[in-house]
Amino acid sequence: MGKCQLIHNNEFHLIGKPEIHKAVAKLVESLNLAAGSTDGFDVYKVVEAYFVDLDKRHEINCLLGISEDCQYLGAQEQLEEVIKDV
Repeated sequence: MGKCQLIHNNEFHLIGKPEIHKAVAKLVESLNLAAGSTDGFDVYKVVEAYFVDLDKRHEINCLLGISEDCQYLGAQEQLEEVIKDV
């Protein structure tokens, strides 16, 4: 992705894992953390999953009480809808 190009919520999957890891490294440094991943803690995996995996983002949003677009359907929900329609 270009530096001047804004990325919208329907385009998060376009961000490459190396870009995500580079940004998380800056976050870790800014917060003066000794590491971004240690036993039981991996901010790299959390941020990567949130940006790349729609189902995991949905799960995280549910845990945090973040409302989503009512048109969201994760892979499992899509499968259930297809089975229901058959």
